[in-house]
Amino acid sequence: MKFHLTDRNLPRYHLLGTLIVVVTLAVALGASFLWIGVNQHHQSIDRLERGFSTQKQERLRSEMAAAIGYLDFVHSRTEMVLQEALRDRVDMAMQTAQAIYERERGRRPEAEVKRLIVEALRPQRFYDGRGYFFIDGLDGECILLPIAPEREGRTLWDNQDDSGHYIMRGLAETARNKPDGGYSTYRWYSPDNPKEMSDKLAYVRLFKPYGWVIGTGDYLYKWQDMRMREGLERLRAWKFGDTGSFVAISQDGQLLLQPQWPEFEGKHFTEVGSPDEQKVRAALIKLASEGGGFLQYPWLNRSRNIQSLRTAYVQVYRPWKMVVIASVFEEEMQGAFDSERAAMLQALSRQIPFLSIAALSAILLAIGASVLFSRWMSGLLGNYRRELDEHAQALEKQAKQLRLAGHVFESSKEGIVITDPETRILAVNPAFCAITGRTPDEVVGQRPSVLASGEHDGNFYRNMWKSIRETGSWTGEIRNRRKDGVVYPELISISSVRDQAGKVLHYVGTFLDITERKEAEEQIRQLAEYDPLTQLPNRSLLHERLNEAVSQARREARQVGVLFIDLDRFKNINDSLGHAIGDRVLQAVADRLRHLVRESDTVSRLGGDEFAVVLPHLDGPSHVLPVARKILATLSQPYYVDEHELQLTPSIGITLFPDNGQDSETLLKNADTAMYHAKNNGRNNFQFFTPEFNEWVMERLQLENGLRHALARKELLLHYQPQVDLASGAIVGCEALLRWQPAGSALVPPDRFIPVAEETGLIHGIGSWVLDEACRQLRAWDVAGARPIHMAVNVAVPQLRQRNFVGLVRDTLQRHGLNPQRLEIEVTESVFLSHDEQIRETLQGLADLGIQLSLDDFGTGYSSLSYLRNFRFDVLKIDKSFVSELHCNQDDITLIRAIVSIARDMSLVTVAEGIESEEQQRILNELGCTIGQGYYFSRPIGADQLGGLISPAVAESSLAQ
Repeated sequence: MKFHLTDRNLPRYHLLGTLIVVVTLAVALGASFLWIGVNQHHQSIDRLERGFSTQKQERLRSEMAAAIGYLDFVHSRTEMVLQEALRDRVDMAMQTAQAIYERERGRRPEAEVKRLIVEALRPQRFYDGRGYFFIDGLDGECILLPIAPEREGRTLWDNQDDSGHYIMRGLAETARNKPDGGYSTYRWYSPDNPKEMSDKLAYVRLFKPYGWVIGTGDYLYKWQDMRMREGLERLRAWKFGDTGSFVAISQDGQLLLQPQWPEFEGKHFTEVGSPDEQKVRAALIKLASEGGGFLQYPWLNRSRNIQSLRTAYVQVYRPWKMVVIASVFEEEMQGAFDSERAAMLQALSRQIPFLSIAALSAILLAIGASVLFSRWMSGLLGNYRRELDEHAQALEKQAKQLRLAGHVFESSKEGIVITDPETRILAVNPAFCAITGRTPDEVVGQRPSVLASGEHDGNFYRNMWKSIRETGSWTGEIRNRRKDGVVYPELISISSVRDQAGKVLHYVGTFLDITERKEAEEQIRQLAEYDPLTQLPNRSLLHERLNEAVSQARREARQVGVLFIDLDRFKNINDSLGHAIGDRVLQAVADRLRHLVRESDTVSRLGGDEFAVVLPHLDGPSHVLPVARKILATLSQPYYVDEHELQLTPSIGITLFPDNGQDSETLLKNADTAMYHAKNNGRNNFQFFTPEFNEWVMERLQLENGLRHALARKELLLHYQPQVDLASGAIVGCEALLRWQPAGSALVPPDRFIPVAEETGLIHGIGSWVLDEACRQLRAWDVAGARPIHMAVNVAVPQLRQRNFVGLVRDTLQRHGLNPQRLEIEVTESVFLSHDEQIRETLQGLADLGIQLSLDDFGTGYSSLSYLRNFRFDVLKIDKSFVSELHCNQDDITLIRAIVSIARDMSLVTVAEGIESEEQQRILNELGCTIGQGYYFSRPIGADQLGGLISPAVAESSLAQ
């Protein structure tokens, strides 16, 4: 059958064919959807089964990983725990010896004093009777050996263990090298096996009055056994899900942990249980020997008294040579699986009617759309025919213009490139090829980016094309790359060619190579702005850059530092060795200064032996100090010129904008004055322009130096301010507050030394001490029988940036045996100014430990409810500025009521600071605030005073009373 197509019948044929295809596809699509739905249902059931099985295995793997991690932790601490125990014992023995020595020295003969010390230590036993104290001389003489008194008075210098190690020599060497205490490892016969030596660890200290080595030791395997028992007891209490638990069996078959039948523990698995249970345990041990894995087996469910299928994950823990098994009953997840399967079947049943309606609707919509599409295509075909006619006429007119443009294109000395609207190169002229070194075949069809040098960023090109689109052209300098890789500058003009409707047809670029002009300009600029000897900016360029820095600092309300440097006695080098040597020294000085400063700083040679450094973008005078110190230290190092070793020192004057001048001339003049003040003070130092700055610098240096030694000199101490339940008046916690009491000086306020500690990095060591001391004191109160309270410790932002901070807190809590929930870490809202991912991870890690997080000074600085949403806090502290006028300012009451409402809705505890009257306590209690602190209850006090307030004798009374 033949079809005769015309402009008139083509749309009809198109409509008929479209309808046939659409209806056929719709029917087929509906049937396929139904088939796919049924098939997907079966696949979903299969995936569900596999998913539940995988979920169960992943659960067992996760629990096993956590258990193995805990066992590794317990095992790794064996030697450390033994070291601490030995050190405590020897420290006690040293205290006993020292006390006897100091009490009896001068009252009794030396031999009698020695005998008293020996007899005082001889009867002492510990570690289940294994532990004792020994005393030896540094020459190997045995002075005290309670387990073999017959060897006392003899030399043990040549005693060796089975590895050839000289025991006595090792102990003496440790005491000699570490008189304050050290460890020595050797092997000796254990009480359990007198015929075989075992590893033993000893701790010794040097008793200096008599040159004695006092120490004790114990066997490592004994402590390893204790740690293993501790780990097994932790696994016994470890439950997951309703039926999940752990079992441990030694590799030789001894039952170490059997929570269901604890009476079986310590026996071989072949001696207990039914034959089927013995076979299961044998299979588990066999699986462990093959590398571990999963095993399913029937097992008695004692809670339901039926036989059920149990899945186990088996892994060998090699350090203790035992098999660890994590297992769970199958029916624990079966209920959820059946529920999911029923829901999926019900969903499939509901889909079938909707699929039928959807298929019919699709057919009707497709028919309507086909009719509209056919009419639209008819209109497009008519328009397309008219556009073809118009385009042919336009091409004929343009042919003449192109012949003329072609002549200009070929003969121009400027490089010309023509692209299409998508910036693909259509043509280039001979000048383009001569400048770029590329032939037309290499660039036609490419984009101009083939010439890019890589020295301009994306913003440059985006701004260029934005100008071309908005104005139709762009002119400027650009750096491109020739074919041989050489980068060259060019002056380029890019224009867009549009049709009458404004549509872009082409882009035309014309350019000139301006390499020679740029080189000439650079030579002129170099001669005008740089010192020919050192290649540093000269005085003219220095003034230009300094004025720019001052203008920017004035806009940004920041500071600029100027350092005027003069080389002390440089004239002696010129006079004695000649100007050639002097010039080389000046070049070396310039090179050292270049490497000391930032790229944004300016180093200039003003003339002779005078240099200047400009430091822009400063936030305060303290930022000038490190640079001045580095310049003093670096320029004072020897200079080696030929065979001469020359020593120079600088004198430096420092000025700051805006304090010491508002323009470059004034700043340099005042810096020059300060430099001469430095020379008058003995040279080789730096001086600020005003006496006030010098006094501030000296005070800052003294504060920093004192703070560096504050920990070692034990000048830091903690005071504690009670936190009181506003309803009952009972003390529920306290805040640890750091104080610094330098020897022989007045107490330094925290707001003076804490910022210095943060800037110098000393805050890390100080913060660790504060955390440890606060936890130690909290534990001491617990031991004394005080009522349990929580401890709030302030933490600075630099501490939160430490990657090991969470581990430090965890170790501190474990060392003092404290529950993490009793520690409250306080941070200020300033942590949110730094979008530091490490801070976020640290806060999350602290929260995961169970530590309470407190947001201090809430509402005073950078408060945003998004912080409470994105960070998990437990406590909001209301700043004392809202509390001080609470009794007379309704606005403060409104603000506090809003804060308390937000905290209550988010399950946060509120703490009000700065309570100084009973009326303030009453109002805060009525507003719903939970806890308060302030001078009304107590000023910050010492640990002994607060310990008395929370002692059992006063635990029932309230502090407010």
